Amino acid sequence: MRRSLLGLCLFSVLASVGFQSSEIEKAIGKLSASRLKERIVVLAHDSLEGRGPATRGEARALAYVVSQVKAIGLQAAGERGSYLQRVPMIGFRIDPSVTMEMKSKSGAASLKFPDEFVATTGIHQPAVSIDDEDIIFVGYGIIAPEFGWDDYKDVDVRGKILLMMNNDPSPDDPKFFGGKGRTYYGRWTYKYEIAAKKGAAGAIIIHTTESAGYPYQVVQSSRSRENFDLDVKAKGQDIKLKAWTTEQATKRFVSLAGFDLDKLRKDAEMKSFRPVPLGLKLSVCMNFSMRKLLTYNVIARLNGSDPKLRKEHVVFSAHHDHLGIGAPVNGDSIYNGALDNASGLSLMLNIAEAFSAMTVKPKRSLLFIAVAAEEKNLLGSQYYAEHPAVPAKSIVANINIDGMNIYGKTKDITFLGSERSTLGNDVEAVAREMKMDVKPDPLPEQGSFYRSDHFSFAKVGIPSLSLRAGTNVIGKPLTYAKEKGDEYNVRHYHQPSDELRDDWRYEGAIQQAEFVVRLAARIADQPEVPSWNRGDEFEKARLRTLDQN
Repeated sequence: MRRSLLGLCLFSVLASVGFQSSEIEKAIGKLSASRLKERIVVLAHDSLEGRGPATRGEARALAYVVSQVKAIGLQAAGERGSYLQRVPMIGFRIDPSVTMEMKSKSGAASLKFPDEFVATTGIHQPAVSIDDEDIIFVGYGIIAPEFGWDDYKDVDVRGKILLMMNNDPSPDDPKFFGGKGRTYYGRWTYKYEIAAKKGAAGAIIIHTTESAGYPYQVVQSSRSRENFDLDVKAKGQDIKLKAWTTEQATKRFVSLAGFDLDKLRKDAEMKSFRPVPLGLKLSVCMNFSMRKLLTYNVIARLNGSDPKLRKEHVVFSAHHDHLGIGAPVNGDSIYNGALDNASGLSLMLNIAEAFSAMTVKPKRSLLFIAVAAEEKNLLGSQYYAEHPAVPAKSIVANINIDGMNIYGKTKDITFLGSERSTLGNDVEAVAREMKMDVKPDPLPEQGSFYRSDHFSFAKVGIPSLSLRAGTNVIGKPLTYAKEKGDEYNVRHYHQPSDELRDDWRYEGAIQQAEFVVRLAARIADQPEVPSWNRGDEFEKARLRTLDQN
């Protein structure tokens, strides 16, 4: 009798596995390169005018995305029975005639906007002035007790202007600030946050291509146009001045007070570093045109098949916005954002279409979110993470898609964050199934984990991954993907030339989509809930989320 029951149970398990496998294969069969390209053609078309927040082009993009999720058969999961979630924002556009004045006892310098600096403000006021405030060099501007690091020591910087380096210390020890990888302490967002906590009047980050991971023109094109913030009542303390300066301009103005920037930066590599008053005064008068505006997240749902587990969710995210219309480059002023991120959004829609084709859906529910304002400091995903359509503790994982592989099939694949949580085990399992290698972030020094929408989910404790292309393209030299990626970053990233091109190959993107389908199905069906690895920086946030009623 026991053997019969055991055999019956085994048959049941095998039948379940086989059925699940057949459903996954059915979904994979719906992945389509032609559909992928078709949607990119629409989303990156000039008529959408670069999909800038709260523009005519964005409205067209939103209408198109809503039409697509309806056609796929996904349920509305936004506000008031719609597919949309409002994201209230405030826009600031600085008067470009602004200059930044530096003076010391021995001389003065005037910095030109936006060639030598860009600036915005953290306070919602149309005019912001700083008059003869002292500048203090604070090294990396980091307080990290777990690493025994404090760039501020006991120095009172209230009301001062803080000059700081981008990135974080990068020693060879992989356990110290992630070694050559970047932690959140290295992100410019952290720099402004800690300056506000310290009561500073402003913060200036020194740009270098090496520390930022992109040339100054990226900062210039992003920060010299309209900037945005969430329009929320609970906005905390912030600083008057949020600025970047070029390396050359910084060298010029610190030399007014007899300092050598290279020497200052070298000294700041030591734990013993203390803030250095530079003997410089800064004055700037910033006038802003301001407006309140609404942009929108698109939220669509595919209900799970298990009566209990369907209350839990695997969330996909891909941003629908780009930079809109901006300064012309070679006569073109439309920043189409074809790769970044019409391609990623199209890939997410293709994946949604694949899951919708299943006769029996995954056990947990799937949420597909086309988030707004990623290019404006992840504001759309931040707003969703802080105002989720479903309880945050019911979200077991986030899979983010920001761009796709346009170079061809690869032998490997990368998911940012896979080493941080048990999701890494799921990634490895799918890689074995697809006979692929899992590779870590090839450029950890650029801090990419903190630069896209999955970070907003991670900050509230949700285990998160972000899909990246592999680096070993089949039939190409090992250096091919890196060379093509470098070319894109230099010539097309955040430029009008990020357009759909005839030489794009789609088989690599379909390979990525298949991987994500298999991965998400695995996460949605297994009994275990993903968790951060012990000691990870987001583990405490998850515990707080799980404690919420």
